[in-house]
Amino acid sequence: MLEDLLNSIKEKKNFSILFVEDEVMIRKPMQNMMQRLCNEIVSVCDGVEALEIYNKRPFSVVITDLQMPNMNGAELCKNIRKINPEQLIVIITAYRDGQEIKQAQQYGVDYIIEKPLSIASFIEVMKKVVDRIN
Repeated sequence: MLEDLLNSIKEKKNFSILFVEDEVMIRKPMQNMMQRLCNEIVSVCDGVEALEIYNKRPFSVVITDLQMPNMNGAELCKNIRKINPEQLIVIITAYRDGQEIKQAQQYGVDYIIEKPLSIASFIEVMKKVVDRIN
């Protein structure tokens, strides 16, 4: 399954990821894993920084934590949708319900991955993301 995903990503030209996670203990290992998938990954620690970077360049997919300081993932999703309604957005969260998850769904998040994050669920969602990019 991982090999299929790697081959699919290699076929896509300019595949890039904007990864937003405030917890360094999660961000660093996830960033290392994502760098195995593609060589264009920008990793930041909050929604404000992510939006600043997003305004400067496009990304194939935005992967963001839901609970973050300064701007949460739902608000980031809302702001990105204003810029690009077609942007693929994946939320990673430990919360299965609550106001933030409902907001993210309202703003049109494409996929939700629950924490604790499993490699299999991440690969499954990334395969769907890559398949949607034409």
